[in-house]
Amino acid sequence: MDTLDVDGLFREAADLGRISEELRQQQLTAARRRQEAIFSLHAAGLSIREIAKRLNSSPAVVQASIRSARARRPVMIRREERIPFELHLQLGLKLHEDEVAIRRVGRAGIQRMREKPRNPVAEEWLNRWEELLERPVDELEAAMLEDSPFAKELRQMSPFNGILTQDERVLAIKKAAALAP
Repeated sequence: MDTLDVDGLFREAADLGRISEELRQQQLTAARRRQEAIFSLHAAGLSIREIAKRLNSSPAVVQASIRSARARRPVMIRREERIPFELHLQLGLKLHEDEVAIRRVGRAGIQRMREKPRNPVAEEWLNRWEELLERPVDELEAAMLEDSPFAKELRQMSPFNGILTQDERVLAIKKAAALAP
């Protein structure tokens, strides 16, 4: 009489569950990045119809992507808050591509900033950046994009100088302008 390998089936189900969850996370990340890219195209001045045509998509899909990208952002009245947020949003996307290099630049930036005398508040920001650079990528990204008074101040003293290209910086500024209330 055949016996059913219940333990083997449980292992298989658990393994496939892990694989399924990893693929789901990859799909969510890809969808988010696509929405960001579409929002970037729109902020750069392309019309919804042109974006849809070039992506072989419908204008409704493009509009939904732009709405989704906008909905992930906190409402910020001041331009001085929107621009650093957009710069750090772009930095967060790059963080997933080359975590080691970005952490290295961040640590070097903190070191450089510590060479100049700073007030106690600025020292607190540098200490916080050091702590964040030791955290997992998702936690670092979440902290960079947090909608709190402290995070807004923290973004003003970012140690990641040189990570973003000039084009990425210009695009972040255009996205910040597109988000103006």
